[in-house]
Parts: sequence; C-alpha cells; structure tokens
Amino acid sequence: MKRKVTLHNIAKKLNLSATTISLAMRDHPRISLRTKERVRQALKEMKYEPDQVARALVTGRSNLIGVIVPNTNDPYYAEVFRGIEDAARAANYHVLLSNGSYDLERYADHVKDMIGLRVGGLIAAPPFMHERPKLPRFWHELKSYPFQVVLVNRQLDPPIFHQVAADYTNGVRMAVESLASMGHRRVAYISGEPALLPIRQRLMAFRRFAKRHGFEPDPALFERCPLTAAGGYEACHRLWISSKKKPSAIVAFSDTVAAGALRYLHEQHLDIPGDVSVIGFDGIAIGDFTCVRLSTISTPMYEIGKQAFELLVGSIHNDPGLPQSMILPVRLVLRESVGPAPASCKN
Repeated sequence: MKRKVTLHNIAKKLNLSATTISLAMRDHPRISLRTKERVRQALKEMKYEPDQVARALVTGRSNLIGVIVPNTNDPYYAEVFRGIEDAARAANYHVLLSNGSYDLERYADHVKDMIGLRVGGLIAAPPFMHERPKLPRFWHELKSYPFQVVLVNRQLDPPIFHQVAADYTNGVRMAVESLASMGHRRVAYISGEPALLPIRQRLMAFRRFAKRHGFEPDPALFERCPLTAAGGYEACHRLWISSKKKPSAIVAFSDTVAAGALRYLHEQHLDIPGDVSVIGFDGIAIGDFTCVRLSTISTPMYEIGKQAFELLVGSIHNDPGLPQSMILPVRLVLRESVGPAPASCKN
C-alpha cells in the first residue's frame, strides 16, 4: 500500500510552504492564480486525497456522516445503509459505520466517538424501549447541541429528533387482514428480543388487529426470539410443542425469523401452506430463495436510508426546524407460503 500523500509532500515538490498549499486549495484571494493552478496540477499528479477529519478541524464543517445501527449483519440495516451510502456518495459525502448497543449508556459512547471524529451529523437507531423514552442526561444534552441527528426505524411520539421509518402498523394490518380473509383464526406471532421500540410497537399492532378479526387470544400462540434464522427455528419449535392445537398460520417479526420457522416446519414434513401459512416482514432477498417462497410485508429499506441522509444533510445546511417524522408506505407481497386455512381450522 502506497504511503498517503500529504500537503508537506506537495509543498516540497513545489518549493512552497504547506500554508500556501492549504490556502490555494481553499481558493484564498492572497494566492495568485498561477500558484493555484500549479497546486491543482500537483494535487492531480500526486493523487492527493484530503484528510476528512483534519479538514473538519480546520473548517469547522465536515462531509463525514456517522451511522450507528444495531447490527451491521442484519439484512434490513444492510439495505438501509446501502441507501444512505449511495445518497452520500452522490452528494460527495463519506460515511462512517459503527455497530451500536442495546444499552442506552453504551450507545451514547458510540455517539460520543462519532462526534469526536468530527462527523457533520448522525443517522442512528438507538435502543429506545418506549415511544416516549426516559432519556439519560446525554440524550437531553444532545438535543441542545448544534449537531443534527436523524433516527431510522424508530417512531417516537412526539419525535425528539428527525425520524424516518416505514408504516409498520399498516403492514401488520395488511398481514392480519390477508390471513383473516383466508379463514385463519388460530394465528401465532413470533416477536423479537430484546423488546426494542419497533418490536414492541409491532407486537401491540398485531394484538390489536388480531382481536379485531377474531383471532384466538391463546398466550401459547406468542413466542419471542433473537432476530436470527436460528432464533426463528427455535421459536417455531417451542410453538409446535407447546400445545396440541397447532396454529394454522404464523406471522414473524422479520423475514430472517420467518426463514428459520420455515426450516423447522419443513423438517417436520408439514405442507406449507396446506398445513400452516407463514408470513414475514421486511421483504429482504432471502424470501425469494426459501424452500417455499416467503410471503412478506415489503418495507422500503433502501428508501429509508436515502431519505434519512437527505433529511440529515438538509438539516445541516438549513434551519432544521422542529423534529419531523417521515413514514414511508409498505406493501403486501403474497407468495407460496400463504394460503387458505385448513378446512378443520375454519370457523
């Protein structure tokens, strides 16, 4: 790997001072047009790449954006990040990505690290548990900083920062109504853990719509698990052995969890959807490649990332105004994993 070219290298080549090089790069009026042209040519020939953190220290402004997500391996956040990065690259911004934490105090440390790196703003998904969370002191202080934050996949009420999310409540309604229209009434729900805000909100929405459509309110129909395929597999196993009367359908918090559930059901030689229907949430690519193509609520993950970046940059360069909430639409995608309830289960 070649050593990084510095301003001192360029200054030595041109027999000028590093200060003169720096002023020429900023088009300072003290520097002659001839010198500026010499500097521009040398920058090009020597393939100079500016130090973004150093530039931020000098100018007080940065084209670095920080992004902190709960899990960079999660396909959902990977797609959100792709939207952020593509939008950032188009606007000549760079992105620093970090894994977060499920603890608010530790998450605050990640935010402080980003601020220390002189990022111009932050896109984050903090581990809030409630729509109106009791915030530790740091988060109250952050609200008063001249530092812009946009939340993704978080719907606080009222918002404390700008936030971008999908219409998850409407997505749950679509899933429940679709199953109800096919005669399903004994429907299981696999939720996630830990009980972060989007997990709690989606579970509450499912309970509300399930009651409205007359689903059986059996506590044995509710399971929770880590948001992994292995977690979905184990949760489905627990569902299947917990009662003699099996569910005719399963709604999973995410497609990843649903993929694990499908694997378990397949190993039990169950017909999908003849014996049991399965529907996931997110619309990630895996749904097209499961043993039975997965029905899902497709969320605009890429667009969430893109809109979060645009909202953040707009807030950095203009008056951010009051925190606003941007909720993007979702859509129901029915594939082979969902069908009518077995005749023995229909009311």
